[in-house]
Amino acid sequence: MEIVVMVKQVPDSQEVVIDPVTMNLNRSLTRNVTNSADENALEAALRIKDKVGANITMISMGPPQAETTMIECLARGADRAILASDRFFGGADTYPTGLTLAATISKLGKFDIIFAGEESSDSSTGHVGPGVAEFLNIDQITYASSVEYEDGYVTAERELEDGTETVKVPTPVLVTVLLNSNSPRMQTLRRKIDAVKKGMEMWDHDKIGLQPEWVGVRGSPTIVRKMRPIKERERAAKKIEIDNIGDMVRELYEKNILKLEEE
Repeated sequence: MEIVVMVKQVPDSQEVVIDPVTMNLNRSLTRNVTNSADENALEAALRIKDKVGANITMISMGPPQAETTMIECLARGADRAILASDRFFGGADTYPTGLTLAATISKLGKFDIIFAGEESSDSSTGHVGPGVAEFLNIDQITYASSVEYEDGYVTAERELEDGTETVKVPTPVLVTVLLNSNSPRMQTLRRKIDAVKKGMEMWDHDKIGLQPEWVGVRGSPTIVRKMRPIKERERAAKKIEIDNIGDMVRELYEKNILKLEEE
């Protein structure tokens, strides 16, 4: 059984640096971490591997420093790690990102399940997982809180606004996994050592079979014209000490803090 898990290295939300010229994230000046929802996706894949046996391949697109995330995933139990990395991939929006990842997966050959986190913390679009499924023309299950595999079928519970839905889909299928839907296992020292020895593979656009004009900024229909920091609004607090609840309501009403509906 072949499982692919898509993972992304994202900037620490407290240390984001934007290049004022390109309007892109400056990853070289930002501390990067593994996207949390992708850790849940890997754990979902590892649990299937524990039950029925599987080969797990990690796929990511990013700069060379994303190697730390790939090694971390190997240390958690993945079998292979491939980083799609090329200067032509830089500045991509979700469309060429999905195309690049889908083409990388196609290059691998046969697969049964593709896992991804529900969204990444640096953009929160939730586009890439479903986009990959569309490029590969396979079924998809989104926002899964639990995933099981048996006899060629994936059964998943989906968290909806008004309840929980259970779906059963034949493979091949792509599944996006909810953040915090499971508890990712820790890396062991033995696996860390093995992961460093094994290392990752790095594929460029030629290896994957993509033209430069299809990917990165050139292949992105979205263009960021301008970015600026949000100005924080000044906020004031006032402590009101009133024994009578009626007096307190009157005080709030007179200051237009509380509005009363007329019957």
